[in-house]
Amino acid sequence: MINKIGFISYTVSNLQQSIKFYQKQLGLELILKDNDWAEFNISGQRFAIHEKTNETIKQEQSPAIVFFEANPIETIVKGLQVKGVKFLGGIETYSYGKLILFSDPDNNSLGLYEPPKK
Repeated sequence: MINKIGFISYTVSNLQQSIKFYQKQLGLELILKDNDWAEFNISGQRFAIHEKTNETIKQEQSPAIVFFEANPIETIVKGLQVKGVKFLGGIETYSYGKLILFSDPDNNSLGLYEPPKK
């Protein structure tokens, strides 16, 4: 069941430069940093940035993505596929959780996110 926004993500051209901007200029709390990914805490809401590579974003995808929390993600994906939602690739697993992308009718990028098990 989708019941809240898991996080919002933007692509950036330079991760280190963007981390400095969000941390030092905006005062956001850095809670996770990976090779091409960083997350900040904004009063309990997660905001993520990831470095754009040629493989990261396809031309038809928007650079900002809202990820809805979906747990368990596999069940939610199957239910949405039955309703006609077309996903872009399969579920990807990272240290920070599982992700999958899809688009709305206006081609805005959306995603599902399952946090890692604690």
